[in-house]
Amino acid sequence: MYGRILALSLIIIVVGLVLVGCAAPAQAPAAPEPAEEVSEPVVEEPAAEPEEAVAGGALTIGLAVEPVSLHPAAGLYLHEHLVLMNLYDPLLRADQEGNLHPGLATAWEQSEDGTEFTFTLRDDVTFHDGTPFDAEAVKANFDRIAAGDFGWASAPTVLAGYTGSEVVDDTTLKVTFEIPKPTFLIDLSRYWMGIASPTAVEAQGDAYGQNPVGTGPFVFDEWAAQDHLTLTRNPDYNVAAEFATHDGPALLDEITFRFLPEAATRLTALQTGEVQVAEEPPGLEVQPLVETGDFVLEQYPAPGMPSHMMINVEKSPTDDIHVRQVMIHAINQQELVDTAFSGLMTPVYSVLSPSTWGYNEEAAALYRYDLEKAAALLDEAGWVDEDGDGIREKDGEPLKVVYPAIPAYEEAFMELVAGYLNQVGFEVELTTMDDAGVFEFGNAGNHNFLNMGWISSDPAVLDIVYNSANIEQGSSFTRYVDEELDQALVDAQSELDGEARKAMYVKAQQIIMDNALIMPLHTYN
Repeated sequence: MYGRILALSLIIIVVGLVLVGCAAPAQAPAAPEPAEEVSEPVVEEPAAEPEEAVAGGALTIGLAVEPVSLHPAAGLYLHEHLVLMNLYDPLLRADQEGNLHPGLATAWEQSEDGTEFTFTLRDDVTFHDGTPFDAEAVKANFDRIAAGDFGWASAPTVLAGYTGSEVVDDTTLKVTFEIPKPTFLIDLSRYWMGIASPTAVEAQGDAYGQNPVGTGPFVFDEWAAQDHLTLTRNPDYNVAAEFATHDGPALLDEITFRFLPEAATRLTALQTGEVQVAEEPPGLEVQPLVETGDFVLEQYPAPGMPSHMMINVEKSPTDDIHVRQVMIHAINQQELVDTAFSGLMTPVYSVLSPSTWGYNEEAAALYRYDLEKAAALLDEAGWVDEDGDGIREKDGEPLKVVYPAIPAYEEAFMELVAGYLNQVGFEVELTTMDDAGVFEFGNAGNHNFLNMGWISSDPAVLDIVYNSANIEQGSSFTRYVDEELDQALVDAQSELDGEARKAMYVKAQQIIMDNALIMPLHTYN
Protein backbone atom coordinates (compact mmCIF):
# COMPACT_ATOMS: atom_id res chain seq x y z
CA MET A 1 0.00 0.00 0.00
CA TYR A 2 2.30 2.71 1.18
CA GLY A 3 5.19 1.51 -0.93
CA ARG A 4 5.51 5.04 -2.18
CA ILE A 5 6.21 6.55 1.19
CA LEU A 6 9.35 8.60 0.54
CA ALA A 7 9.96 6.28 -2.37
CA LEU A 8 11.71 7.41 -5.52
CA SER A 9 11.33 4.74 -8.16
CA LEU A 10 12.14 5.32 -11.83
CA ILE A 11 12.41 8.69 -13.49
CA ILE A 12 13.08 9.28 -17.17
CA ILE A 13 14.36 12.70 -18.19
CA VAL A 14 14.71 14.11 -21.70
CA VAL A 15 18.45 14.48 -22.36
CA GLY A 16 18.37 18.14 -23.27
CA LEU A 17 16.73 19.02 -19.98
CA VAL A 18 18.73 16.87 -17.57
CA LEU A 19 21.02 19.64 -16.45
CA VAL A 20 18.30 22.26 -16.29
CA GLY A 21 15.96 19.97 -14.41
CA CYS A 22 18.55 19.05 -11.81
CA ALA A 23 19.93 22.53 -11.29
CA ALA A 24 16.65 24.42 -11.12
CA PRO A 25 15.68 23.44 -7.58
CA ALA A 26 19.32 24.02 -6.53
CA GLN A 27 19.32 20.75 -4.66
CA ALA A 28 19.41 16.99 -5.15
CA PRO A 29 16.35 15.28 -6.70
CA ALA A 30 15.34 13.55 -3.47
CA ALA A 31 16.22 14.41 0.12
CA PRO A 32 18.39 11.62 1.53
CA GLU A 33 18.02 10.75 5.17
CA PRO A 34 21.03 8.53 5.81
CA ALA A 35 22.52 7.24 9.02
CA GLU A 36 25.70 5.58 7.81
CA GLU A 37 25.48 3.72 4.52
CA VAL A 38 23.92 5.20 1.40
CA SER A 39 24.72 3.96 -2.08
CA GLU A 40 25.71 6.40 -4.76
CA PRO A 41 23.03 7.09 -7.39
CA VAL A 42 23.29 4.94 -10.50
CA VAL A 43 22.83 7.02 -13.62
CA GLU A 44 22.48 5.83 -17.19
CA GLU A 45 24.77 8.10 -19.21
CA PRO A 46 23.11 9.98 -22.09
CA ALA A 47 24.28 9.31 -25.61
CA ALA A 48 25.55 12.87 -25.93
CA GLU A 49 26.84 15.47 -23.50
CA PRO A 50 24.02 17.72 -22.24
CA GLU A 51 24.18 21.36 -23.16
CA GLU A 52 25.31 23.88 -20.59
CA ALA A 53 22.46 25.04 -18.37
CA VAL A 54 21.04 28.46 -19.08
CA ALA A 55 18.52 30.57 -17.19
CA GLY A 56 14.89 30.63 -18.24
CA GLY A 57 12.33 28.16 -19.50
CA ALA A 58 9.80 25.86 -17.90
CA LEU A 59 9.79 22.23 -16.81
CA THR A 60 6.76 19.94 -16.73
CA ILE A 61 6.79 16.80 -14.59
CA GLY A 62 4.30 13.95 -14.83
CA LEU A 63 3.31 12.67 -11.38
CA ALA A 64 1.58 9.34 -10.80
CA VAL A 65 -0.49 10.67 -7.90
CA GLU A 66 -1.82 14.10 -6.98
CA PRO A 67 -0.56 15.43 -3.63
CA VAL A 68 -3.02 15.55 -0.75
CA SER A 69 -1.50 18.56 1.02
CA LEU A 70 1.48 20.88 0.60
CA HIS A 71 1.73 21.55 4.30
CA PRO A 72 5.08 19.88 5.06
CA ALA A 73 3.90 18.73 8.49
CA ALA A 74 1.06 16.78 6.84
CA GLY A 75 3.21 15.21 4.14
CA LEU A 76 4.07 11.55 3.74
CA TYR A 77 4.31 10.48 0.10
CA LEU A 78 6.93 10.95 -2.60
CA HIS A 79 4.67 12.92 -4.90
CA GLU A 80 4.23 15.48 -2.13
CA HIS A 81 7.94 15.40 -1.35
CA LEU A 82 8.88 16.21 -4.96
CA VAL A 83 6.80 19.38 -4.71
CA LEU A 84 7.73 20.32 -1.13
CA MET A 85 11.46 20.35 -1.90
CA ASN A 86 10.88 23.24 -4.29
CA LEU A 87 8.72 25.30 -1.91
CA TYR A 88 10.54 24.89 1.40
CA ASP A 89 13.99 24.73 2.96
CA PRO A 90 14.96 22.48 5.89
CA LEU A 91 17.07 23.60 8.82
CA LEU A 92 19.80 21.12 7.82
CA ARG A 93 20.73 19.35 4.59
CA ALA A 94 22.22 15.90 4.09
CA ASP A 95 24.37 14.89 1.13
CA GLN A 96 24.39 11.42 -0.45
CA GLU A 97 26.94 10.21 2.12
CA GLY A 98 24.76 11.34 5.00
CA ASN A 99 26.96 14.27 6.00
CA LEU A 100 25.04 17.22 7.45
CA HIS A 101 25.34 20.69 5.94
CA PRO A 102 23.80 24.09 6.72
CA GLY A 103 20.32 24.87 5.52
CA LEU A 104 18.27 27.52 7.27
CA ALA A 105 20.53 26.79 10.25
CA THR A 106 24.22 27.69 9.93
CA ALA A 107 25.40 25.78 13.02
CA TRP A 108 24.04 23.30 15.56
CA GLU A 109 24.98 21.63 18.84
CA GLN A 110 23.66 18.51 20.55
CA SER A 111 23.80 17.90 24.29
CA GLU A 112 25.71 14.88 25.54
CA ASP A 113 22.52 13.09 26.53
CA GLY A 114 20.87 13.75 23.16
CA THR A 115 17.86 15.60 24.57
CA GLU A 116 18.79 19.21 23.76
CA PHE A 117 19.67 20.83 20.42
CA THR A 118 20.76 24.42 19.86
CA PHE A 119 20.60 25.99 16.40
CA THR A 120 22.14 29.16 14.99
CA LEU A 121 19.85 30.43 12.23
CA ARG A 122 20.36 32.54 9.14
CA ASP A 123 19.43 36.21 9.42
CA ASP A 124 19.07 36.95 5.69
CA VAL A 125 16.05 34.84 4.69
CA THR A 126 12.45 35.89 4.07
CA PHE A 127 9.38 33.76 3.44
CA HIS A 128 7.60 34.14 0.11
CA ASP A 129 4.94 36.30 1.77
CA GLY A 130 7.51 38.72 3.24
CA THR A 131 7.51 37.28 6.77
CA PRO A 132 11.04 37.27 8.23
CA PHE A 133 12.59 33.89 8.93
CA ASP A 134 13.78 33.74 12.55
CA ALA A 135 13.78 31.64 15.71
CA GLU A 136 10.14 32.50 16.43
CA ALA A 137 9.14 31.10 13.04
CA VAL A 138 10.91 27.80 13.68
CA LYS A 139 9.43 27.53 17.17
CA ALA A 140 5.95 28.17 15.76
CA ASN A 141 6.45 25.34 13.25
CA PHE A 142 7.71 22.88 15.86
CA ASP A 143 4.99 23.77 18.37
CA ARG A 144 2.27 23.37 15.75
CA ILE A 145 3.60 20.01 14.55
CA ALA A 146 3.86 18.68 18.09
CA ALA A 147 0.38 19.86 19.08
CA GLY A 148 -1.51 19.55 15.82
CA ASP A 149 -3.50 16.73 14.29
CA PHE A 150 -1.58 15.62 11.23
CA GLY A 151 -2.66 11.99 11.28
CA TRP A 152 0.14 9.53 10.64
CA ALA A 153 2.32 12.00 8.71
CA SER A 154 6.11 11.96 9.05
CA ALA A 155 6.76 15.25 10.88
CA PRO A 156 4.94 14.36 14.13
CA THR A 157 7.07 11.22 14.46
CA VAL A 158 10.22 13.35 14.22
CA LEU A 159 9.02 15.47 17.15
CA ALA A 160 7.88 12.59 19.36
CA GLY A 161 8.92 13.43 22.93
CA TYR A 162 9.19 17.15 22.15
CA THR A 163 8.94 19.31 25.28
CA GLY A 164 9.39 22.73 23.72
CA SER A 165 11.60 25.33 22.06
CA GLU A 166 13.26 28.33 23.67
CA VAL A 167 13.89 31.44 21.58
CA VAL A 168 17.23 32.68 22.89
CA ASP A 169 17.33 35.50 20.33
CA ASP A 170 16.29 36.05 16.71
CA THR A 171 18.94 33.68 15.38
CA THR A 172 19.27 31.17 18.24
CA LEU A 173 16.80 28.41 19.12
CA LYS A 174 17.09 25.69 21.78
CA VAL A 175 14.92 22.59 21.26
CA THR A 176 14.40 20.02 24.02
CA PHE A 177 13.00 16.49 24.27
CA GLU A 178 12.08 14.29 27.20
CA ILE A 179 14.02 11.39 25.66
CA PRO A 180 17.28 11.15 23.69
CA LYS A 181 16.76 11.74 19.94
CA PRO A 182 19.63 10.07 18.05
CA THR A 183 18.08 10.73 14.62
CA PHE A 184 16.73 14.26 15.16
CA LEU A 185 19.44 16.13 13.24
CA ILE A 186 19.30 13.87 10.19
CA ASP A 187 15.48 13.98 10.33
CA LEU A 188 15.64 17.76 10.04
CA SER A 189 17.06 17.37 6.53
CA ARG A 190 13.78 15.85 5.37
CA TYR A 191 11.35 18.19 3.64
CA TRP A 192 8.56 17.08 5.95
CA MET A 193 10.42 19.34 8.39
CA GLY A 194 10.59 22.25 5.93
CA ILE A 195 9.77 25.56 7.60
CA ALA A 196 6.43 27.14 6.68
CA SER A 197 5.52 30.80 7.05
CA PRO A 198 3.80 31.11 10.46
CA THR A 199 1.90 34.12 9.14
CA ALA A 200 0.43 32.13 6.25
CA VAL A 201 -0.35 29.09 8.40
CA GLU A 202 -2.22 31.26 10.88
CA ALA A 203 -4.11 33.15 8.18
CA GLN A 204 -5.03 30.14 6.02
CA GLY A 205 -5.91 27.66 8.76
CA ASP A 206 -7.07 24.35 7.33
CA ALA A 207 -6.67 25.72 3.79
CA TYR A 208 -2.92 26.23 4.17
CA GLY A 209 -2.12 22.86 2.57
CA GLN A 210 -3.57 24.19 -0.70
CA ASN A 211 -1.91 27.61 -0.35
CA PRO A 212 1.66 26.91 0.83
CA VAL A 213 4.27 29.57 1.66
CA GLY A 214 7.91 28.67 2.29
CA THR A 215 11.40 30.06 1.69
CA GLY A 216 12.34 27.68 -1.15
CA PRO A 217 13.56 28.25 -4.72
CA PHE A 218 10.01 28.29 -6.10
CA VAL A 219 6.80 30.06 -5.08
CA PHE A 220 3.34 28.50 -5.18
CA ASP A 221 1.25 29.82 -8.07
CA GLU A 222 -1.84 27.65 -8.62
CA TRP A 223 -3.34 24.23 -8.01
CA ALA A 224 -5.97 22.96 -10.43
CA ALA A 225 -7.38 19.84 -8.78
CA GLN A 226 -6.98 16.62 -10.79
CA ASP A 227 -5.00 18.44 -13.46
CA HIS A 228 -1.86 20.34 -12.49
CA LEU A 229 0.07 22.38 -9.93
CA THR A 230 2.35 25.28 -10.91
CA LEU A 231 5.29 26.90 -9.13
CA THR A 232 7.21 30.01 -10.23
CA ARG A 233 10.81 31.06 -9.65
CA ASN A 234 11.75 32.81 -6.39
CA PRO A 235 14.05 35.64 -7.59
CA ASP A 236 15.39 36.26 -4.07
CA TYR A 237 16.40 32.68 -3.27
CA ASN A 238 19.69 32.38 -1.37
CA VAL A 239 19.55 29.11 0.61
CA ALA A 240 21.08 26.62 -1.86
CA ALA A 241 22.93 23.63 -0.38
CA GLU A 242 26.72 23.75 -0.15
CA PHE A 243 26.92 20.62 -2.29
CA ALA A 244 24.44 21.81 -4.97
CA THR A 245 25.66 22.31 -8.51
CA HIS A 246 23.98 25.71 -8.73
CA ASP A 247 23.83 28.61 -6.27
CA GLY A 248 21.36 31.48 -5.98
CA PRO A 249 17.92 31.66 -7.62
CA ALA A 250 16.74 28.71 -9.71
CA LEU A 251 17.49 28.65 -13.42
CA LEU A 252 13.96 27.70 -14.44
CA ASP A 253 11.19 30.26 -14.52
CA GLU A 254 8.44 27.75 -13.82
CA ILE A 255 7.73 24.14 -12.84
CA THR A 256 4.40 22.47 -13.57
CA PHE A 257 3.41 19.14 -12.06
CA ARG A 258 0.85 17.31 -14.19
CA PHE A 259 -1.26 14.63 -12.47
CA LEU A 260 -1.22 11.60 -14.78
CA PRO A 261 -2.24 8.46 -12.85
CA GLU A 262 -1.92 6.07 -15.79
CA ALA A 263 1.65 4.90 -16.43
CA ALA A 264 1.03 4.58 -20.17
CA THR A 265 -0.29 8.15 -20.26
CA ARG A 266 2.80 9.48 -18.49
CA LEU A 267 5.02 7.65 -20.95
CA THR A 268 3.11 8.99 -23.96
CA ALA A 269 3.28 12.51 -22.53
CA LEU A 270 7.04 12.11 -22.18
CA GLN A 271 7.49 10.85 -25.73
CA THR A 272 5.41 13.67 -27.19
CA GLY A 273 7.18 16.33 -25.11
CA GLU A 274 4.09 17.23 -23.10
CA VAL A 275 6.19 16.48 -19.99
CA GLN A 276 9.95 16.40 -19.68
CA VAL A 277 10.10 14.19 -16.56
CA ALA A 278 7.95 11.10 -15.97
CA GLU A 279 7.61 9.54 -12.54
CA GLU A 280 7.36 5.73 -12.40
CA PRO A 281 7.11 4.93 -16.13
CA PRO A 282 6.23 1.37 -17.21
CA GLY A 283 9.34 -0.71 -16.47
CA LEU A 284 9.03 -2.85 -19.61
CA GLU A 285 9.21 0.19 -21.88
CA VAL A 286 12.08 2.03 -20.21
CA GLN A 287 15.13 0.39 -21.78
CA PRO A 288 14.06 0.83 -25.44
CA LEU A 289 13.63 4.57 -24.80
CA VAL A 290 17.04 4.88 -23.17
CA GLU A 291 18.62 3.03 -26.08
CA THR A 292 17.37 5.70 -28.50
CA GLY A 293 19.75 8.18 -26.89
CA ASP A 294 16.93 10.69 -26.44
CA PHE A 295 16.21 9.83 -22.81
CA VAL A 296 18.13 9.35 -19.59
CA LEU A 297 17.13 6.92 -16.86
CA GLU A 298 17.89 8.13 -13.33
CA GLN A 299 17.96 5.48 -10.59
CA TYR A 300 18.66 5.96 -6.90
CA PRO A 301 19.31 2.72 -4.98
CA ALA A 302 17.27 3.33 -1.87
CA PRO A 303 17.77 2.06 1.67
CA GLY A 304 14.89 1.58 4.10
CA MET A 305 11.89 -0.69 3.89
CA PRO A 306 11.62 -2.09 0.36
CA SER A 307 8.37 -2.86 -1.38
CA HIS A 308 6.76 -5.70 0.55
CA MET A 309 3.38 -7.09 1.50
CA MET A 310 2.32 -6.78 5.14
CA ILE A 311 0.33 -9.88 6.17
CA ASN A 312 -2.60 -9.56 8.57
CA VAL A 313 -2.15 -12.11 11.38
CA GLU A 314 -5.69 -11.62 12.74
CA LYS A 315 -7.72 -12.49 9.64
CA SER A 316 -8.17 -16.10 8.50
CA PRO A 317 -6.40 -17.84 6.83
CA THR A 318 -3.29 -15.67 7.39
CA ASP A 319 -3.70 -16.04 11.15
CA ASP A 320 -1.87 -19.36 10.59
CA ILE A 321 1.94 -18.95 10.43
CA HIS A 322 2.17 -21.94 8.06
CA VAL A 323 -0.05 -20.12 5.57
CA ARG A 324 2.07 -16.98 5.90
CA GLN A 325 5.26 -18.97 5.31
CA VAL A 326 3.71 -20.53 2.21
CA MET A 327 2.91 -17.08 0.83
CA ILE A 328 6.55 -16.00 1.17
CA HIS A 329 7.88 -19.18 -0.46
CA ALA A 330 5.39 -18.73 -3.32
CA ILE A 331 6.84 -15.38 -4.45
CA ASN A 332 9.49 -15.54 -7.17
CA GLN A 333 11.19 -12.20 -6.51
CA GLN A 334 13.74 -12.49 -9.32
CA GLU A 335 11.08 -13.29 -11.91
CA LEU A 336 8.92 -10.49 -10.52
CA VAL A 337 11.58 -7.79 -10.98
CA ASP A 338 12.54 -9.17 -14.40
CA THR A 339 8.93 -9.31 -15.59
CA ALA A 340 7.46 -6.20 -13.97
CA PHE A 341 10.50 -3.91 -14.08
CA SER A 342 12.78 -5.37 -16.78
CA GLY A 343 15.35 -6.05 -14.10
CA LEU A 344 15.57 -2.39 -13.09
CA MET A 345 14.69 -3.25 -9.49
CA THR A 346 16.45 -5.76 -7.22
CA PRO A 347 14.88 -8.73 -5.40
CA VAL A 348 14.72 -8.48 -1.61
CA TYR A 349 14.12 -11.07 1.07
CA SER A 350 13.53 -9.15 4.29
CA VAL A 351 11.83 -6.11 5.78
CA LEU A 352 14.88 -3.87 5.18
CA SER A 353 16.90 -3.32 2.01
CA PRO A 354 20.52 -4.56 2.07
CA SER A 355 21.87 -0.99 1.80
CA THR A 356 20.20 -0.02 5.09
CA TRP A 357 22.26 0.51 8.21
CA GLY A 358 21.56 -2.34 10.65
CA TYR A 359 20.52 -4.82 7.93
CA ASN A 360 20.17 -8.37 9.29
CA GLU A 361 21.53 -10.91 6.78
CA GLU A 362 20.42 -13.86 8.91
CA ALA A 363 16.80 -12.73 8.85
CA ALA A 364 17.02 -12.22 5.09
CA ALA A 365 18.21 -15.79 4.57
CA LEU A 366 15.11 -17.46 6.04
CA TYR A 367 12.94 -17.65 2.90
CA ARG A 368 13.41 -18.23 -0.83
CA TYR A 369 11.10 -19.14 -3.69
CA ASP A 370 10.26 -22.84 -3.18
CA LEU A 371 7.01 -24.29 -4.51
CA GLU A 372 7.67 -27.77 -3.12
CA LYS A 373 8.16 -26.40 0.38
CA ALA A 374 5.04 -24.25 -0.02
CA ALA A 375 2.97 -27.29 -1.00
CA ALA A 376 4.35 -29.36 1.89
CA LEU A 377 3.53 -26.62 4.41
CA LEU A 378 -0.05 -26.40 3.16
CA ASP A 379 -0.42 -30.16 3.35
CA GLU A 380 0.89 -30.07 6.90
CA ALA A 381 -1.59 -27.35 7.82
CA GLY A 382 -4.50 -29.39 6.41
CA TRP A 383 -5.18 -27.34 3.27
CA VAL A 384 -5.93 -29.69 0.34
CA ASP A 385 -7.53 -29.38 -3.10
CA GLU A 386 -10.54 -31.63 -2.59
CA ASP A 387 -12.40 -30.93 -5.84
CA GLY A 388 -9.48 -30.49 -8.23
CA ASP A 389 -10.24 -26.88 -9.11
CA GLY A 390 -6.77 -25.69 -8.10
CA ILE A 391 -7.97 -23.98 -4.91
CA ARG A 392 -7.17 -25.66 -1.62
CA GLU A 393 -9.82 -26.07 1.09
CA LYS A 394 -9.96 -26.85 4.79
CA ASP A 395 -13.10 -27.68 6.75
CA GLY A 396 -15.15 -26.72 3.72
CA GLU A 397 -13.62 -23.23 3.45
CA PRO A 398 -11.48 -22.16 0.46
CA LEU A 399 -7.94 -20.87 0.95
CA LYS A 400 -8.99 -17.33 0.10
CA VAL A 401 -7.01 -14.12 0.72
CA VAL A 402 -8.04 -10.49 0.21
CA TYR A 403 -5.56 -8.13 -1.49
CA PRO A 404 -6.46 -4.42 -1.80
CA ALA A 405 -4.09 -2.76 -4.29
CA ILE A 406 -3.42 0.71 -5.63
CA PRO A 407 -2.92 0.50 -9.42
CA ALA A 408 -0.99 3.79 -9.54
CA TYR A 409 1.78 2.05 -7.61
CA GLU A 410 1.20 -1.70 -7.92
CA GLU A 411 -0.03 -2.10 -11.48
CA ALA A 412 3.29 -3.60 -12.60
CA PHE A 413 3.21 -6.52 -10.17
CA MET A 414 -0.20 -6.92 -8.51
CA GLU A 415 -1.42 -9.55 -11.00
CA LEU A 416 1.92 -11.36 -10.72
CA VAL A 417 1.64 -11.57 -6.94
CA ALA A 418 -1.92 -12.89 -7.21
CA GLY A 419 -0.74 -15.43 -9.78
CA TYR A 420 2.10 -16.69 -7.60
CA LEU A 421 -0.33 -17.34 -4.76
CA ASN A 422 -2.90 -18.89 -7.06
CA GLN A 423 -0.42 -21.45 -8.38
CA VAL A 424 0.03 -22.94 -4.89
CA GLY A 425 -3.71 -23.13 -4.21
CA PHE A 426 -4.87 -19.70 -3.04
CA GLU A 427 -7.96 -17.91 -4.26
CA VAL A 428 -6.96 -14.24 -4.39
CA GLU A 429 -9.59 -11.50 -4.19
CA LEU A 430 -7.74 -8.61 -5.81
CA THR A 431 -9.53 -5.29 -5.33
CA THR A 432 -8.20 -1.96 -6.61
CA MET A 433 -8.59 1.23 -4.57
CA ASP A 434 -6.97 4.62 -4.07
CA ASP A 435 -4.62 5.54 -1.21
CA ALA A 436 -7.36 6.63 1.17
CA GLY A 437 -9.49 3.59 0.40
CA VAL A 438 -6.71 1.11 1.09
CA PHE A 439 -5.72 2.92 4.28
CA GLU A 440 -9.30 2.73 5.57
CA PHE A 441 -9.62 -0.89 4.45
CA GLY A 442 -6.34 -1.82 6.15
CA ASN A 443 -7.11 0.06 9.34
CA ALA A 444 -10.32 -1.94 9.65
CA GLY A 445 -8.34 -5.18 9.27
CA ASN A 446 -10.30 -6.28 6.20
CA HIS A 447 -7.20 -7.26 4.23
CA ASN A 448 -5.06 -10.37 4.31
CA PHE A 449 -2.12 -8.45 2.88
CA LEU A 450 -1.30 -5.05 1.43
CA ASN A 451 1.73 -3.23 0.07
CA MET A 452 4.17 -1.17 2.14
CA GLY A 453 7.56 0.50 1.74
CA TRP A 454 9.48 3.46 3.15
CA ILE A 455 12.77 4.94 2.00
CA SER A 456 15.07 5.71 4.90
CA SER A 457 18.65 4.69 5.59
CA ASP A 458 17.79 4.41 9.28
CA PRO A 459 15.66 1.49 10.50
CA ALA A 460 13.67 3.81 12.80
CA VAL A 461 10.77 3.63 10.34
CA LEU A 462 10.15 0.06 11.52
CA ASP A 463 8.63 1.50 14.69
CA ILE A 464 5.93 3.32 12.73
CA VAL A 465 4.92 0.22 10.81
CA TYR A 466 5.60 -2.71 13.15
CA ASN A 467 4.96 -1.36 16.66
CA SER A 468 1.60 -2.74 17.80
CA ALA A 469 0.77 0.64 19.35
CA ASN A 470 0.04 1.76 15.77
CA ILE A 471 -2.52 -0.92 14.96
CA GLU A 472 -5.77 0.96 15.41
CA GLN A 473 -4.93 4.43 14.11
CA GLY A 474 -1.62 4.02 12.37
CA SER A 475 0.08 1.79 9.85
CA SER A 476 0.77 -1.47 11.70
CA PHE A 477 -1.21 -3.47 9.15
CA THR A 478 0.15 -6.86 10.22
CA ARG A 479 -1.85 -6.34 13.43
CA TYR A 480 0.86 -8.40 15.13
CA VAL A 481 1.36 -7.90 18.88
CA ASP A 482 4.66 -8.92 20.41
CA GLU A 483 6.04 -7.30 23.56
CA GLU A 484 9.65 -8.14 22.66
CA LEU A 485 9.33 -6.58 19.21
CA ASP A 486 7.62 -3.46 20.53
CA GLN A 487 10.25 -3.01 23.24
CA ALA A 488 13.14 -3.31 20.80
CA LEU A 489 11.58 -0.73 18.48
CA VAL A 490 10.80 1.69 21.32
CA ASP A 491 14.18 1.38 23.02
CA ALA A 492 16.03 1.92 19.75
CA GLN A 493 14.35 5.30 19.33
CA SER A 494 16.32 6.76 22.25
CA GLU A 495 19.49 4.63 22.25
CA LEU A 496 22.56 6.80 21.61
CA ASP A 497 25.09 3.95 21.42
CA GLY A 498 25.26 2.95 17.76
CA GLU A 499 26.11 -0.72 18.26
CA ALA A 500 23.45 -1.22 20.92
CA ARG A 501 20.90 0.49 18.72
CA LYS A 502 21.85 -1.63 15.72
CA ALA A 503 21.44 -4.80 17.81
CA MET A 504 17.88 -3.78 18.64
CA TYR A 505 16.98 -3.39 14.96
CA VAL A 506 18.70 -6.67 14.08
CA LYS A 507 16.49 -8.32 16.71
CA ALA A 508 13.36 -6.60 15.36
CA GLN A 509 14.05 -7.83 11.82
CA GLN A 510 14.55 -11.36 13.09
CA ILE A 511 11.21 -11.35 14.92
CA ILE A 512 9.40 -10.00 11.86
CA MET A 513 10.83 -12.64 9.54
CA ASP A 514 10.67 -15.52 12.05
CA ASN A 515 6.94 -14.88 12.33
CA ALA A 516 6.45 -14.56 8.57
CA LEU A 517 4.81 -11.14 8.81
CA ILE A 518 5.72 -9.99 5.31
CA MET A 519 6.20 -11.04 1.69
CA PRO A 520 9.32 -9.19 0.46
CA LEU A 521 9.22 -8.04 -3.17
CA HIS A 522 11.76 -5.54 -4.53
CA THR A 523 13.99 -2.60 -3.75
CA TYR A 524 13.22 0.96 -4.80
CA ASN A 525 15.80 2.14 -7.33
